[in-house]
Amino acid sequence: MSIRKIVLLSACCLVFLFTRPLQAEDLISIFPLDKYDQRIASWIKPTDDNYDKPVLTAEIQQQHQNKFYNHYFGTSSPWNGEYINKILRQKSPDDLKSIEQSILASFSNQNKTANEMGYGDNFQSYKQAWIDKITNNINLSQFDNFSYTPINRAITVDNLFVRVLPTTDVHFYNYKLPGQGYPFDNLQMTSVWAGTPVYILSQTRDRAWSFIVTPDVVAWVKTAGLARVSNDFVTEWSNAASKNLLAITHTETSINDEDDEFLFSAYIGSVFPGEISGDTGKLLVPAKDANHRAIIKYALVSTENVSAMPLTLTPHNMANVMSTMINRHYGWGNMYFNNDCSTELKNLLTPFGIWLPRHSSDQVTINKMVDMTPANATDRLAYLQKAGKPFLTLIYIGGHIVMYIGNHPNPNSPNHEMMAMTYQNVWGLSPNPPTRRAVIGQSVLFPMLLQYPEDSTLNSLANKKYFQVAYLDEFANTSLLQTQLIINLRHLMGLGDQKQ
Repeated sequence: MSIRKIVLLSACCLVFLFTRPLQAEDLISIFPLDKYDQRIASWIKPTDDNYDKPVLTAEIQQQHQNKFYNHYFGTSSPWNGEYINKILRQKSPDDLKSIEQSILASFSNQNKTANEMGYGDNFQSYKQAWIDKITNNINLSQFDNFSYTPINRAITVDNLFVRVLPTTDVHFYNYKLPGQGYPFDNLQMTSVWAGTPVYILSQTRDRAWSFIVTPDVVAWVKTAGLARVSNDFVTEWSNAASKNLLAITHTETSINDEDDEFLFSAYIGSVFPGEISGDTGKLLVPAKDANHRAIIKYALVSTENVSAMPLTLTPHNMANVMSTMINRHYGWGNMYFNNDCSTELKNLLTPFGIWLPRHSSDQVTINKMVDMTPANATDRLAYLQKAGKPFLTLIYIGGHIVMYIGNHPNPNSPNHEMMAMTYQNVWGLSPNPPTRRAVIGQSVLFPMLLQYPEDSTLNSLANKKYFQVAYLDEFANTSLLQTQLIINLRHLMGLGDQKQ
């Protein structure tokens, strides 16, 4: 597998295939947002009759919540021995060792074309010694002897960057290639929030890195952010979670223990067992003891920043959660703990008890999906405006995914024709072919138009290779049991978005 495929498969955003190198100064411009009001109340209006009306039935929302719980504490949890054994028993070439070997080979610069060469942050291409050092530290021989053991269950005690390989080194393609260079570090996969159950598969020779299973991915994290859990810890934590799960609703909420000692910042997407009393949430939070074992501490958080799950999915509640996320910088693979397109929606929907996979191409497959790919852009938008359900409709366009929030008058149109408005985190737009990028670089309220008057040469988001529409209020025909039986390690290890 080539390095180019690895980057396209690792996380989502508008990463475009290129056709020719340009000069650096030609590649980047800033897309002006002046005509698209970024005040949430301008699009999700408190005066609307349905502002406080649920858009999901209690029954459907509870089904989502059950699925969410299952990935953290149930049969698809990293703490579930049968689930881990399913991962360990995959056959070649889809087993852990074979996939890891193919990843290592793809990040070597040997026998690569100029467009496939990997570069460090010093703009120098990597020598073979770089990947050899990483390979030696991984010690692939240990992958031959994997077996499940309860003592390898662990929990994250801090927010951690999840890496394709055990290194903090960045890996960029040549910045002179359209859509490459910063911020697209090919080794940055995602992040895992504090308080997440994980399973440790192995560690590097120097013990600095651990290869782990999370509820979403299989990859490398810094060992220092993990604590192994005892049977008693698992029982207490899981029992508390089965009674109440609390979700952070204000990103970058400070979590302090009962002695008012700072533990970590909690982001939207973080969940903890706990209970609500009055205007305060009491969270169970993990920490390390002197022997690096997990212990439970408690943190008190205002209900302005935390909510019991599932939070009723109303336009009002969606606007409240969205208000602490909008305009935050784009983060490829959760770089700097900012979101890319798929983690923006994954984290946004977490307080409502809705679990989404990590990759955008997977996010449209777990619910009912209508494939409008064969249609032209005009028909695609017409379908979305007619059949779209605000806050319940996700649109996958190939390497990028957005949420439909409703039809609204087009501020660019003299007659204010209706347009499909979306919420998304996006790096930018490109012409076709993608020779340059008009950067947005943040989470925004942004319409799907046939043409953008700010720059008519930019390709419409509705005119991409794919246009698949998924509905969160309608589940896919595949049963939950069938879904649990499917283990796709290539997706879990970051080789997800294969359609672009």
